[in-house]
Amino acid sequence: MTDLRNEKLTYDDLNYPTFVNTHDAVSLTIQEAGKEEQTPITLPASDIPKVVEIIGGHLFAPGDTRTGKSQLISDIHRNHFGGSADDGGKSNWIPTGNSFTSEGYFMTLDQSKIGEGKGMLNESRVPVKARIGALCNMLDEVNLTIPEVQPEYFGIGENRHKDIPLGKDGYCLCMATCNLNKVNGDFAGASQLNRALLNRFGIGLDIDYYHATDEDKNEVNRRMATGTLKLAPIRDISEKILGAYEEINKRAGESEPYLDAYLRFFSSGLAFCSKDKDSRKKKVWPMKCGECDFQKDNLESRVCHLAKHSNQGTLEGIKRFAVGMKYLVELKHGEDVQVNPFELALESFKFTTYHGNLNQIETMSTYGGEDQEHMEEVVSRLRKSIEPYTNYINSCIESALKGNAEIRFIQMGDTYEIYSEEIEEKLKALSKGSPKKSKITYTIAEPFKNLNGKSFEDATGLSIGWFKGYLEFISKVNKGK
Repeated sequence: MTDLRNEKLTYDDLNYPTFVNTHDAVSLTIQEAGKEEQTPITLPASDIPKVVEIIGGHLFAPGDTRTGKSQLISDIHRNHFGGSADDGGKSNWIPTGNSFTSEGYFMTLDQSKIGEGKGMLNESRVPVKARIGALCNMLDEVNLTIPEVQPEYFGIGENRHKDIPLGKDGYCLCMATCNLNKVNGDFAGASQLNRALLNRFGIGLDIDYYHATDEDKNEVNRRMATGTLKLAPIRDISEKILGAYEEINKRAGESEPYLDAYLRFFSSGLAFCSKDKDSRKKKVWPMKCGECDFQKDNLESRVCHLAKHSNQGTLEGIKRFAVGMKYLVELKHGEDVQVNPFELALESFKFTTYHGNLNQIETMSTYGGEDQEHMEEVVSRLRKSIEPYTNYINSCIESALKGNAEIRFIQMGDTYEIYSEEIEEKLKALSKGSPKKSKITYTIAEPFKNLNGKSFEDATGLSIGWFKGYLEFISKVNKGK
């Protein structure tokens, strides 16, 4: 058998036979090798699960009935991973319902170990190797299971059955669909989702919000969809996917100074709270937001009351998704393409963190229960708050990579450059001038300290106190390289 892992995965390999959704979901700017101009591009909603596939992530796809959720995971199950592991494929289509048990699914009895004198009965329990080694697990309409039984899926969400790892070489894709209860009515037979189970799915694609376009419906008709689940042809490209996964694993473990800096805004940056004595969001957030004067003064631009910070584990998940998205862009537009790291961070954040990170009071009162709409607004406000300083941030990082960890800059008229003692000494000498020459004037400034009379924190609701230490860290790490 040919080892497909040695064959490079292509973007076309990841096409879906039946599922179609070209709704714009991601906006990025790319720069092709040898070109100065930057080009805006968009990625459709159908590219999000493709990113999840190549990073071996966990996708939660809620939506109304007949929106294509089941068709999506069925296409991946059959056409990318060869169908059911029980039939020789590399995917599990796991039953959802109140009779499911993880032990009953992943374990069986070894009949040769049953009988008098053959030991304890529990010693005859052995793993079902095909199911344990399957590369992905599909949970269709997981909320058909009552909350009391949903913990049976916890291990699957952690890539294990008890202490037995699932998947291969660390790769274990997991996708779940769900008909979420609506604000104005429930789906018959649907249960609320266990919050702990939901948190095991780090990536969300709301197929109601990113709904199929009218053009998509024309394409679905062309593919002769019947309104019921259409079974895709059996095909297995999992070895190619594993090859991409290995490359993404390598990249995600490496330092990405510019991307890592923008990701820190989602952890250290969003941790800021002006009402807390330590200036940090704690257990009582967002209960103090209503009494915050900052909210009243900056209602249209403020972001700190809309979302809290992501923890370290979530941040690592966002980076993996960002690296995977960049990899997919390279498959689509060429290996030498450069992706704007600020936009890459924002667009990744949009799909990877909103379970439990959003202010649920605002979600219900302002956004009518639409989590994704709330998340879109968070990203929009983060963009408005940070984007004016990206050139400055990038310049600071570039300087730190050369050994100068500095957040001040020297301004001379309309030009500026990052501060260094050497430059200041030269300017001091030049500023003395002579009677026949005009003196050079300059100022030393720090943009984050004075924004129309306010600090960066007071103006945006985001912390920037971490940035100096971050620059010192990457300067130290890169010294001598």
